[in-house]
Amino acid sequence: MDSKSKTEAMRETAEDTMDNLRETGEEIQNRMGEFWETSKEKATQYARVTDQAIREKPYQAIGIALGIGLLTGLLINRSRSYNGED
Repeated sequence: MDSKSKTEAMRETAEDTMDNLRETGEEIQNRMGEFWETSKEKATQYARVTDQAIREKPYQAIGIALGIGLLTGLLINRSRSYNGED
């Protein structure tokens, strides 16, 4: 194989690789777009369900939020005391 044919083969290989990368990039972009749309739809649906549950039982929702906040605060305080930040 002479140097011209080697150069041509390398150029074709590089072009093929670039084409494959472009196609893969486009496919990834399309899949990410679909994932984004699906995620937005699910988040909206979960927000509606949560809103409905809070409206139906507001005091229970307040109690749950208070409990989660208290538990989170205790865990943070506990981790600080273990790390010597007290």
